[in-house]
Formats: sequence, structure tokens, C-alpha cells
Amino acid sequence: MIEWMCHHANPPSHLNFSILPFVKRRKTQPMPPARGNPKNSKSKQNGSLLSPLDANANSTLDVNLGRFSEEEREAILTVVKRDLEVRCMEKHRLKKIRSGLLQEDSQAPLALPGSANTCAICKSQFMMFFNPRLTCNLCRREVCRRCVKSYNDEMLCRICSRDIFYRAMVCHWFYDNSPDKLCGRASDTIVKSLFKDKLPALSDLTEEQLHKTICNYLQPERETYVNGVVITLDVMLRIQNEQIRTFTKRYQEIRNTAVNSLAKVRANALKNGQENVDKEIERITSQFLQQTKEALRKLLQMLCITEEKYKMSVPASRQQNTATRVLEITQKQVEQLVGHKIKVPDEYATGEVEDDLESFVASVTGGPEEFFANVLLEDLTTAMRNSQSYGQKSRAALSK
Repeated sequence: MIEWMCHHANPPSHLNFSILPFVKRRKTQPMPPARGNPKNSKSKQNGSLLSPLDANANSTLDVNLGRFSEEEREAILTVVKRDLEVRCMEKHRLKKIRSGLLQEDSQAPLALPGSANTCAICKSQFMMFFNPRLTCNLCRREVCRRCVKSYNDEMLCRICSRDIFYRAMVCHWFYDNSPDKLCGRASDTIVKSLFKDKLPALSDLTEEQLHKTICNYLQPERETYVNGVVITLDVMLRIQNEQIRTFTKRYQEIRNTAVNSLAKVRANALKNGQENVDKEIERITSQFLQQTKEALRKLLQMLCITEEKYKMSVPASRQQNTATRVLEITQKQVEQLVGHKIKVPDEYATGEVEDDLESFVASVTGGPEEFFANVLLEDLTTAMRNSQSYGQKSRAALSK
């Protein structure tokens, strides 16, 4: 909103907000004249930047902040560097989401209405009652109910819903200029105050170029403050351990509830009949799976966020793939819960070095949280089966 007001200082005549009567008017004082000769302002200004052409040709841009002390330069540039890091990461994340959308769109071609027997996205077979055929109101693809979402009584396929979400995150409509340039951002305002004589060259620099310039100026200093705390290795491990303890506590609650419910069903099996028992067991296991997947999805999301914050303070040569690292942590925790080793499918274990976190942690069906939830369900089933067999042996021993 602040940026919109800066770009629209003179609103159109039809926008009458009627706030002037409530504002105390006062005379504006003229600004004092600039010191020195404006013609010689360039010679007195120590700040310097290369021209846009030189910036494209040379990867290392020279910044000189000789007018300020060393502490002032570090304080100002550290804030700008942090802001640019977040913006560059967000820009790269949006590019990954866009490339994933284009790839998924190319793998789901349109077909004639009623001619396809499988879902255009997940390729599952259409069935009359269990997996009906649904049509996206936007792209007219025929998809199953797992690949469609409802928005205001309209059915949208997974591709269209993600595309709408992507367009909302990009926000090109919010800025008058291209968001790739420094236009009305906080970093732009700060750097403009430092390099007033080089404003035209500065306006043509992209976020990546300015971020690289500041990183080269600060050199080895890469400590990143998040909410006033430096994200070091010890801090990251402490946060991850707390996240794992929270998940373990939540899973134990889910498991105990499921075990008690299954024990009651087994105790009343003779009274309720086999058909009712099967329905009740299916309901309990479905609820267990849903709650476990939600807990696992939350754990994956929090681990991803913690890993990304730590990567900001680590040189690029020592950074690890976030998706692989998070899967290893979750796999180790699930193995401790079930008491044996498990093998993660290759579709989750192998990925690009810069995998898209949005696609990694926001998966609703077929994601890593569903695989781990099924592993925990098998462990629950095995525990209940062993408990039942132990109870039968105990009753047989007592009868003798």
C-alpha cells in the first residue's frame, strides 16, 4: 500500500477521500539549498558504481562507501544484503514453481469431452462411483476427484489452482515497473541515499547484481539474523530437535487414540457383527492416516523452513540439498518410531540440488508424508496383530 501511494501521489479527481478537513494545515517550508556547487557534486561524492553496461560485462561491481565509518557501512549493507537475499530466494522459488507448472501442463494434454478413460493429471482409471469423471471449469480437462479442488462452487484442476496461486504470489499488477528492477523497495531507498550521484546506473541494476555487489563488499561475513538470532549450526539443531519432539508427542497421542479405539472394537466384536467391525476398523485407520499425514506434513514444512534459514548463513560450497536433508531427518525419526530400517522410494530420495520447496512440502496426495504415514500404519497394524495373538495365547494358557 505504501508503494502504491508513492507511485500515485496525485490521485485521480474521482477518488475523493474527503480527509482534508480533518488534517491541520500548515505552511510548508522551502527546502534549504544544497551545499556546494551542484556542478561539482560528483567530484565531492565518494560513492561510485559502474554503469549498467559495465555491470553486465563485469560480475564484480565496485562500491565505495568512504564517507561512512566501518561500523556504519556494515550495519547499512548487512540490512540491505538480508533484504536482497530474501527477495532473490523468493524470485528463484517462483521460477521453480513456474517451471514445474509448465512441465505438468505439458504432461496433461487436453482431450475430447468424454473420450478419456483416465485422469489427465494422475492417469488413474475413471470409475462410476469410486473415482468419477470431473471437468475443470477453467481448462476443461477431465480429471479425478483427487486432482480437483472446489473454489466458490467451481471445480478447478490441480494445475489451474496452482497457476492461480502462482499469479497471486508474483504480483506483477502491484508494481508500475518491472519487479526485476529496484523500484520503490526499502533497499532501493537506502541505497539511493548512499549513491545519489549514481542514481541512473543504480536504477538499472537487478536485484541479483546488487546482492552480488554487496556480498563482494562484505566478503566473508555471512551471519544472518532471523528475529534477532544468528542461525548457526547449534541453533538450527536445537530448533530441529524441538520440532521433532513436538511431532513425536503429537504422533504418540494419535497412536494411543487409535490403539484404544481398536481395542474397544475388538472387545465388542461378537456383539456388533463382522460387517460393523470392518467398517469401524476402516474408519479408525482412515482417521489415523489423515492425522498422521497432517503431523508429518507440518514437520516437513518446519524442517524445510529451518534448513533454508540456516543456508543463508552458510557459504554456497557447503550447502546441502534441503529436500534430501529433510527427508533424511524424517526417515531417521520414523525408523526410531517403528524400530526398523525403511527405504524411501527413489521418487522422493532423488531430486535436484535446488528443488522447489513449495512443491515438496505442499503435496496433498502422493507426497513423502503419505509414504511415512503408511509405514507408521503398518507398524500400528503389526502391533495390534501381535497384541491379539498374545491375548489368545494368554487365554489358552489360563484355560489349561
